[in-house]
Amino acid sequence: MATKTDAPEALSASALWASDSPDDWRAALDAYAQRRDALNHEKLTRLDEWFFHRLTVDVRARTPPCMTAKELVDMVDWKMTRGKVRPNLLNFAKAHSEATVEDATRDAIARLRSASTTEDIPRALEPAVKLKGIGPATASAVLACADDSVPFMCDDLILVALGKMDSKFRYNESNFIELCEAARRKGRKVGMTASEVERAIFSAACLEKKPKTTSAAGGSKRKR
Repeated sequence: MATKTDAPEALSASALWASDSPDDWRAALDAYAQRRDALNHEKLTRLDEWFFHRLTVDVRARTPPCMTAKELVDMVDWKMTRGKVRPNLLNFAKAHSEATVEDATRDAIARLRSASTTEDIPRALEPAVKLKGIGPATASAVLACADDSVPFMCDDLILVALGKMDSKFRYNESNFIELCEAARRKGRKVGMTASEVERAIFSAACLEKKPKTTSAAGGSKRKR
């Protein structure tokens, strides 16, 4: 009778990044939904499911691939569930017209798909970051939903791949290029796409995040 092998140890994000074991990375990715849902953040769960299982499918199915104005707003809302809440970003996204969003995202995705190296990434980012309120981190999500070779520029991945840095220096084109290179390089070692590398790191980071608390009726509002 075959003996059951032990499951890989649940690693922190930094420990996972230091590992080149495909088993470690696959275990983290497989636990993604469970660990995310354990944060008790209904909006994160709902928008995260939408981003990875609906938006990516819809964007890639269009000819040519692009994003609608409503999808951009919802995507910015999703991005804020993964990091800091900045209401102005949502207001900026809502102000863009359908034609403006479709043209910018179509051009950005087309440029990404014609890019041969990560040095071509700034050219792909350019149409998206021209939209008011859209910086490299949000633009990375536009590209990531169209192509798995690009990771979403999330804080958890930045921390392990690039190191701790002040937020005012964090979200720029040069850091995104470096992040893409790092995620792709790690992906080649562990048999994952750059997008899967980002999700595995977020899964590992969830182990150290505090679950969202639900305020009792009439109770004080939790600070964010």
